[in-house]
Amino acid sequence: MIGIDDFTRNILKNLSITKPEPPAFVDWNQIDSMDFPERIKTLIRLASAYDPNNAIHGANAHKYHLNPPATLAYVLEFEQEFHVTIPEIFVRFLTEVGNGGAGVDYGIYSLQAMRRGNKHLKYPHEKNIFDYDNIREKWVELAHELEVCEDESEIDKIYGKMYGGLLVIATNGCTYDHVLICEGKYTGMVGMIDWNSEEYSVPFFRGLDFETWICGYFKRIIQGNVTKHSPNFWTVNR
Repeated sequence: MIGIDDFTRNILKNLSITKPEPPAFVDWNQIDSMDFPERIKTLIRLASAYDPNNAIHGANAHKYHLNPPATLAYVLEFEQEFHVTIPEIFVRFLTEVGNGGAGVDYGIYSLQAMRRGNKHLKYPHEKNIFDYDNIREKWVELAHELEVCEDESEIDKIYGKMYGGLLVIATNGCTYDHVLICEGKYTGMVGMIDWNSEEYSVPFFRGLDFETWICGYFKRIIQGNVTKHSPNFWTVNR
């Protein structure tokens, strides 16, 4: 008999991953009646139970685990440093659920990680891109300004105009990040940006607040509302 090395054995193990099975019964009324921190932690536990192999896109990064909660003082320190007011529901997530960890796609960033991905917040801007009546027109204008900029020291300032007021909280992968709108008429809502920052990559507004966005994501996993792309790669239907 030909032996199988550990590397091949692991590949074969991954190929055996199957689609998470939805639960026979979940009392959604009971779950929906829970306060947000308890509800999201319950949803994460259930999603983990129905995706034991972390087959869902990004789940292998967080494995449905949450970091210990942050202190409110640490959140306030972050807000002061980055000139941003974090919406209350996300403050509750960070201080009552976890300072990052399990979340949409590759998970929610910790405040430490958010420090590295949000320096654009430190630069002035007129208003966030979603508050413009004609988002596409304004975006094309800013993308062109970035394209022709030859002064490296000015690039971050242009990013400030493009992404000001948008807190990067997670990633979808590659150049796509999930953002939480922290100012203006859509405060507390979620969007997506593409760091290619070209004329065609206009930020996408999801029309969902953070609580609905993250709870809905885990509900779809629990319900088996996912799509198979390969034997070991599944995505949650949006």
